[in-house]
Amino acid sequence: MLPEGPFACAGGAVLGPDQLAAVKNMVDAWVDLELKQSRVLANLYSALLESGSEALELQIQDCGFAVLVIMMIALRALDYDYGQAAAGDLFAEVQKLLQRLEPFRAEATSRGWWPETRDLAIYPALVGLHAPHDCYGSQLRFYIYSLRDWTPAGHAERGVLHCQHGQWGLEAMIPWWLRRGCATENPEEADYFLVPWHTWCDRMIFRMNQSREPIGDISAVYLELMQRKEELLPHWSRQLGRDHIFIFSDQGMNFFPEWRDHIPHSIFLTTEALTPGCGPSCYNPWKDLVVPGHVDYFRFRRMQEVNLPSEQRDILFNFHGRHPGFGPSYYKDNVVRGKIIDIFTGVPGVSVGGFVEGYFEVMGASHFCLVPMGTSSWTNHLYEAFFAGCIPVILSDSFGVPFEGVIHWEEFSIKWPMADVGMELYHYLMSMPSQTLRRMKAAVDAHACWFDYHQTLEKPGQNCASFLPISNRPDRT
Repeated sequence: MLPEGPFACAGGAVLGPDQLAAVKNMVDAWVDLELKQSRVLANLYSALLESGSEALELQIQDCGFAVLVIMMIALRALDYDYGQAAAGDLFAEVQKLLQRLEPFRAEATSRGWWPETRDLAIYPALVGLHAPHDCYGSQLRFYIYSLRDWTPAGHAERGVLHCQHGQWGLEAMIPWWLRRGCATENPEEADYFLVPWHTWCDRMIFRMNQSREPIGDISAVYLELMQRKEELLPHWSRQLGRDHIFIFSDQGMNFFPEWRDHIPHSIFLTTEALTPGCGPSCYNPWKDLVVPGHVDYFRFRRMQEVNLPSEQRDILFNFHGRHPGFGPSYYKDNVVRGKIIDIFTGVPGVSVGGFVEGYFEVMGASHFCLVPMGTSSWTNHLYEAFFAGCIPVILSDSFGVPFEGVIHWEEFSIKWPMADVGMELYHYLMSMPSQTLRRMKAAVDAHACWFDYHQTLEKPGQNCASFLPISNRPDRT
């Protein structure tokens, strides 16, 4: 019973006043913290459990929302360090405590204690609580190697709750989704063999580098994998790797420059058709597939909330991001972003510059979102535009968009030559008839589900998701 509400927050044997204050500062950011922070909170929760059920109950009665936030943040660490089952068990406890605290939601909100629980919507599936899917009716079967203890960092395939974050989260999401309905444990039934490694996730957690002097950390991992392929990839010899799939979420070939010596004939799922410093040889449309970058659910959910109808939008176009005058030094030579800032700053009806507060609101109030190339030909600005209902204007000549031939990009996007970025573009967009704006905006909204790796936008029977072209890929092996 919580007769007066769990808001005293005086502290107990495990959680003192200073710790409770620190937890309160994490209420708004709980969904987007680093793994090391999640581990700290997981240790706190473990200490609460070790204190005994009576002490835990007293702590809930004293400051129940602090306990709830601790549990929610700890989920990622439990999934990464102990596996899906442990995370699933904790998630069930989170749901119980949420139900118990629901009567105090209004007061918790006014006191700054209510966490954004809508962002938990994707967690049941990610911790294994949803039923398997039917692989969109595809008969293709994928054998997914078990590499849990292979990499020097360990946990090569574990931790989807954490590793799904960021634009590189597709490295975790694709194997996770295939396991839930398209996988087989019988190699004789397999059409393809997936090699799962959350490369960028491990790179961020363990600060793995790209250096080639003598061999970068990531290259070393791949080289060890290939040197031990008879042990770790025992089905490689079936077609000399031609039926093996590797996922490269961003400039992957630059992180593994020895790929030509070891996996030249394998299938690549990649975010870019043209990798800087690698050229066309890194992508072969006959065997490889361009896939969209991952947009975090908590981000695109907020974008959708401010996705205004065309008639309520009062900004012609926007771009806010890194550019030569703002951001790391490797953006100083990004000509197209520099031109956007130089030409359009101060122009009526446009919003350009670096990162700004209210960025989602700016996107949701803009008819067009400029999508200039980043450090390579692709950028996640393209996929974010769909959730804000913002017609993308692609300013990257070599951007190979995903799912060409499956969806009709010309219906909901514009591709403009990088060399021609100037007031001509402004006047062209200004002259767009209102009925064309409404039609293209409606098409943008209708196609957002193709870029939702969490399938929250897909309607029953719609068959519209990031995974569909993968599960229905023609057998080209």
